[in-house]
Parts: sequence; C-alpha cells; structure tokens
Amino acid sequence: MSVLRKLDARVVGQAARKESRNREVTLPPVSMYRWWARRTVAVNDAILSGRSPGVLVDPFAGGGVIPLVALRLGWEVFAQDINPWACHGLESVLSLTDLEALKADVADLQPVGEALSTEVYGTTFRDGGSAQVAHTFRVAVAPCPACGVSQRLFPHALISGVRRRDRGGDPGAFLACRRGHVFRGVREGTQDCPQCALGVDPAARYTPGRVVHCEGCGHRGRISDRGPLQWEVVLVERAGQGVRELDLPTPREIDLAERRWPTSLDLGPIPEGRETRVLLRHGFRSWVDLYPHRQRYVLEALLARTSGALRLAVVGTAEMAGLCSRWDRWYLKSYESMAGHRFNFTTLTVEPNVWGLKEAGRGTVRRRTRSLVKAARWMSENVSGKARVSCGSSESLAVSSSVADLVLTDPPYHDDVEYGELSLPLRAWAGLAQQALDGEAIGGAGRDYRGIMTRIFSECRRVLKPGGHLIFSFANRDPEAWVVLFEALQEAGFWACACAAIHSENERDGTKRGVRACTLDLLLDLSPERPKEPCWVQIPGADAEADFLGRVAHGFSQVGQLHGDWAAALRGALRSSAFLA
Repeated sequence: MSVLRKLDARVVGQAARKESRNREVTLPPVSMYRWWARRTVAVNDAILSGRSPGVLVDPFAGGGVIPLVALRLGWEVFAQDINPWACHGLESVLSLTDLEALKADVADLQPVGEALSTEVYGTTFRDGGSAQVAHTFRVAVAPCPACGVSQRLFPHALISGVRRRDRGGDPGAFLACRRGHVFRGVREGTQDCPQCALGVDPAARYTPGRVVHCEGCGHRGRISDRGPLQWEVVLVERAGQGVRELDLPTPREIDLAERRWPTSLDLGPIPEGRETRVLLRHGFRSWVDLYPHRQRYVLEALLARTSGALRLAVVGTAEMAGLCSRWDRWYLKSYESMAGHRFNFTTLTVEPNVWGLKEAGRGTVRRRTRSLVKAARWMSENVSGKARVSCGSSESLAVSSSVADLVLTDPPYHDDVEYGELSLPLRAWAGLAQQALDGEAIGGAGRDYRGIMTRIFSECRRVLKPGGHLIFSFANRDPEAWVVLFEALQEAGFWACACAAIHSENERDGTKRGVRACTLDLLLDLSPERPKEPCWVQIPGADAEADFLGRVAHGFSQVGQLHGDWAAALRGALRSSAFLA
C-alpha cells in the first residue's frame, strides 16, 4: 500500500507553510549553502516517518533536505547530483562532526575578520562616533548615445527610506532627481531638488523596462545600448553601537569604496546562457566584474584563513555580489545577486560589509559562521544514519542494483530554474569545476528533457529492491511538462500507485507572489511492479489550481498503461483549465 494513503495533505500543507516562513529554524544546515528549490522537512518527514529505516537514494540531492531528514530518522542515504556546488555543500554539511573544533575555528577567525572589517569599512557617524560602513550604494553611469552626456541611471526616484516602512516613525528618505542629484527628503509627496529645483515624485520610475530618457536631449533608448557602465558611490549605510544611519558618503568613504584593493583570483568568464545573458548584455564579462575591488579583497583575505566547512561560510557571501545585488528601499535590506531564481540586473547596486555587523547585513560571514555553529549542533544532536555523496549525472547512479528500499527525490521542474548557471559564481569562488553540466535535467530549447528523465528514472528502477517505491514532488503550469514527465516514467517501467496535492512554499516566497506561480505540489508515488489496487488520489480544495491538479492526477493514474492518444487528451484537459486562463 502506498505511504501517501496515510498522509493527511491538509495537515502536512499547514506544517509546510509554517516551516517555509523560517526554514533555518526547522533545519539549520540549509543555511550553509544557497540552493534555489528546497522542499520542506514537513513533507519529507510525513513520507518517511513510521517506516522502518532502510536504504534511501536521492538522485537529485540539490539542497540536501531529503538526505538530512532521512539521516535524522536513521536511514542509510546515497545522494547524487550533477551540480558540483550541491555536492560540495552537502558534503560540507556532513563534515560537521566536531562541534567544539568548529567553534574554536570560528573563534580564531573572529579577530581576523574584525580587524579586516575595521581596515576597509571603518568610518564615523555624523556625530563623530565610531562606526563601520554596512552597505555601499552605487548607481550606474553611462553616456547618452545621442548627445554624449553622462547620466546617472537611477531606477526610481526613491533610493531608500531611512527607516523600515512597517516600523513607522521617521518618514525620511533619500531621493534622486532626473538629473541624478541625490538629496534627503521624505517618502511621499512631490518635493524640489535642492540643487536644480526639479520636482521629484518619490513614486516616479526613471528606467521602466530598462529604458532611459536623456534629460539633456530627450533621447530614449535601452540601457544595454549605452555601452560599458561605470559605477558611482552615492549613498552609504553606517552601523555600530546599536545604530544604523543612511547618509551621503564622505570623501574618505568614497576613497575606501573605490580604492583598487589588491586582488589576485581570476574567477573565469561568464558564459552565454539563458540567465547569464542579462549580465553579458549589460557589459559584465567575467565573474570578477560583479564584485568591487574591496569586496574581492575581503573575500580573498578570509578565504586564505579558512578551510573545510568554515570556508563554505566565506564562499557563500559571494552571492551578495556588490555590483549585482538589489536593495529593498522599503525594508532596508539587500538581496543576493541571483534572487528570485534569476540573475539580478539593477542600476542601483549595494555592496555589503563582507564580514558583517550585528546591526545590519544579510548573508555576511559573521552571520554565516553563527549559522554554521547552529548547523553543527543540529547535526551532532540529530543525525544517526550513514550517508554517501556522489557528483555526476544521475543517468548513471553510483550504487549497486536492487539495494534501495526507497527512491525519494525532488527533480527539476522542467525548465523552471537554471541551477547550473546560477551556481557558477559560487562554484568559481569555491574553486569547483565551471564547465557546462551536460545532461542536466532541465527542459527548454535544444534539450532532451524526456530522454534525460527517462534514463534517470530507469536508473532509479534499477537500484530499487523488489517492492521498492519511487516518490517525488512536481509542479508546473505547462501541460507539456506533465506529458513529458509521464512519458518518461512509463518508458522507464514505472506504474502509478498514488498521488496527493500539498501546499508548497511558493505562496510564502516574495519573489513569486502575484506572478501566477504554483502554490501546490503534486506528490507522486510509483512502483516498478504493477500495483494490485487502482491509483489512489487525494486533491484537497476546490479552487482552480486544485481542479488543474485533479486533471493532472487523472493522467498520472494511468502511468504504466498509457496508450492511444492519451497525450493529446491530457494536453486538452489541462489547457482548458481555469487555472491557466
């Protein structure tokens, strides 16, 4: 009988929604390395709990949630992934076996980081008190192709509030007029620029669709047509002693930010790709181009003093690339350069203090080392099973035949995320291979997604014991993704046993709200042997998405005995769903 028959989709969905608000609390090791799609502990716990531990295989290990949940429950785990960043991250997590040694290493690194941070970010508050620069803001500058006059390319009139919007109080803000002058004003209401008297509406957008209007000659054109961009420091955030302060930069702060700090690492070229294309189009050619000299200097200095899992904490800060990271002007925080499963391109960038301050900063070394200690403590208190990690295409699993009791995994959802491309800068800083991941299970132009998935599912069938099961979650709005998936499963020799819809974390993901993203995953359970009972289906709810998944589930229930024009019928049923309207 399928384990999904015992799963209460509503209860598990509620737990998944709660968990996704702060995943690091539930599973601290996930904070150790960036991954772009992680299913929740709640879902995997529901699948594994109550089963006698055995051998579990995860051919798409990715963010490591499934291996870690299984290890906590005493399973023996084999994890494989084609991406070296995923394997490096998971291996680093599994290396956290000596909590006290790690705490000693963190303690040794702290004075080094503090001294380095004081050297490169040291400053003073407006009142003369000691501080450090927590964030440095730069705006892109490029000449107009018509008149040749250089222009600051602010994306919005409002650069940043001086206080989080949700905390009320000071309505102050830093604004830019259309001529690029920066001044302190307020968040609402038209006000005049003190330098040129132009009226400034804080709600104004200056470069919608990455199109810029020249204030001098009136020329309109795309930013990417303006040639190489230069970057000017326009604002800083200072922090220390429990205080945060936004201000115009002093000459010393500009000097520290623009100084050509000595660096040596060559991170390699940015290759052409679906996600990297935006970087290339705007003049970035090498991965080092995404980082100001000061940020590179601090990263290289800290990497030279670290090893093992502690080194991963330093490498991880490279996701906050100083010429690609975006600032939330309403909530005063920065976002990593590949936020929202895409490489950012913004003309107002934010360089973080790499070491970090307790008052401000996301993704800093200081915060990552603290998270690392929490992860090590969790590992020492929770992990009892054994694990092995292998890097390579799961078209050839490095495990013997007929050994797995369960293949539990989370495969790529067709063409949703370019994991290989997004991991490239992190792989570069970690010294990992940067070649294209041939055979990555991603759909899209020129890719044989069906063939790759068929071969991987065939490998899953090979390693399963008689009576074993393949269970995974999937979500996609594209009917073709489901058709190809079901074709691959049947060609690999699987039969549908059960499926259940559960809430995923997407509804809590700020980058996906309001963009017609899926908020439900479909859990699929299959067997290499024909089941004795009809496929069991659980689709709670009655909205358009539940109706869509009900139609998907009807198609899935026939896997193992799909024939005739089933694909055309499924495409038609899904395309007529109100969920796709």
